[in-house]
Amino acid sequence: MAESDKKTILVIEDETMVQMFIIDILNDLGLATLDAKDANTALPILQSKQPIDLLITDIGLPGMSGWDLARLARESRPALKILFLTGYESTEGGDFEGDALHDIMTKPFDMGEFETKVAAMLSQAIESGPV
Repeated sequence: MAESDKKTILVIEDETMVQMFIIDILNDLGLATLDAKDANTALPILQSKQPIDLLITDIGLPGMSGWDLARLARESRPALKILFLTGYESTEGGDFEGDALHDIMTKPFDMGEFETKVAAMLSQAIESGPV
C-alpha cells in the first residue's frame, strides 16, 4: 500500500499507555495515525485540511468530553466516522443515537474485536451521511 493510500486515524486518548496500545494496533494494521491527548489538541487537527478517515476518541477526556468534541468535528466534517471509547458501562450516545457513522466500545476491549470494528468502520460506505 502506498503511503498516500493509507487510511488516517485520529486517536484522542488522555491515558498514554492506552493511546500507545491503540496506535500500535492501528500501525500494525498498516494505518496512518495522528494523536492528541485532549479536545484542545485535537480541534486544530480536525479543523484543518488533514484527511481523516476515522476519529477514535475517549468519551471521558479532561475538559471537553469526547461527545462534545465529536459534535464540533461534525460541523466541519459531517461524514466523519467516529469510534467512541469508554471505561463506563453507560454508553448513551445523546445526539449520536441512530447515527450510522459511529460506534462505541467499552474499555478494556479485546484486540481482535477492536481490529474488526476499525476495519468494518473504514470499509463502511457512506450513503446518506449522518442521520
